[in-house]
Amino acid sequence: MTKLTVGQENGRTVFITGSSTGMGRELVHQLAARGWNVAATMRDPGKADRAFAALDAVQVIRADVTDDESVRTAVEEANDRFGPIDALINNAGYAETGTLEEVSLERWRAQYETNVFGVVRVIDAVLPQMRERREGHILNTSSMGGHVSLPTMTAYTSSKFALEGLSEGLGKELEPIGIDVTIIEPVGFTTPFFDNLSTNPQLADYDGARRAMADFSAGARRGDLVKSMSAVADVVGTDNPPLRLAVGSYGLELVRNKLDELIQNYNEWEHVTLATG
Repeated sequence: MTKLTVGQENGRTVFITGSSTGMGRELVHQLAARGWNVAATMRDPGKADRAFAALDAVQVIRADVTDDESVRTAVEEANDRFGPIDALINNAGYAETGTLEEVSLERWRAQYETNVFGVVRVIDAVLPQMRERREGHILNTSSMGGHVSLPTMTAYTSSKFALEGLSEGLGKELEPIGIDVTIIEPVGFTTPFFDNLSTNPQLADYDGARRAMADFSAGARRGDLVKSMSAVADVVGTDNPPLRLAVGSYGLELVRNKLDELIQNYNEWEHVTLATG
């Protein structure tokens, strides 16, 4: 049985990774305001929002999603404080920038270790208790970049493509058990996320790709962080949540354009496809 925290009406517990800044920090505030017990996890608890200390139902916990023991310990600490975890939000992640050739294989691996394998690691640590109770909600933070790849962000967007497939398959595996999966697909926000992009040596041959990315960024419309995370918080733990939740209208425009491009591409080459049997 979930251990209720004094003053909480909800009594349910959400475990959030990457809670020190941006989306994660805002989700902590949004869900605490909705009566959730919140395990706000991050690699460096010293970077936690000072306002968390005034929230009785928020516990700041250290968790490095690239380390098995750190994740296991964080889940145990959340269970000790609040009881079983009802919802999991995998939000930790970062963006590696540079063209494929400019990003070293080591940094490619590091990108996937956090953005993909980190998600798997946390789910592995939380899912058994959800399976035992036959209920729960797992939300994975992807990106509109999980549908639309961008020049000079190949490592990052491909990791989000992987997360989309991972989450979609996971949802089909867990639906018969009674556990829901939602993929959060935000467009860019004005947060420190974009101030901490990795840098790599640049090759002059890719200056055109960089100009294309700069032009795209200049024309992009940023989403409203507070409104977007409020929308996410509203679906956490609800009955029949969406598999995909786009937050930020500009991102939805990008995905619809991508779908049109896919249809056009397949239609144009359908005569070749049909000839292959």
